[in-house]
Amino acid sequence: MAYTALYRAFRPKTFQEVVGQEHIKTTLKNQIKTGRVGHAYLLNGTRGTGKTSIAKILARAVNCENPKDRRTMQRMRNM
Repeated sequence: MAYTALYRAFRPKTFQEVVGQEHIKTTLKNQIKTGRVGHAYLLNGTRGTGKTSIAKILARAVNCENPKDRRTMQRMRNM
């Protein structure tokens, strides 16, 4: 049986699963919905605050080929 680190087994997959960081989650979700995603983000904080988890979720959302809100994706393509 292979060993899997806890942070890999229990990493959140969506913004809703992230505990805390409400202001960050709200800001990033609104940017994705409106199609105004920045070209770079600087995530800063101490160990265990969710920097990598938020970055992975954001990357998945930005690169999603079949978003739930089609209008958002169309706006992002027209930019």
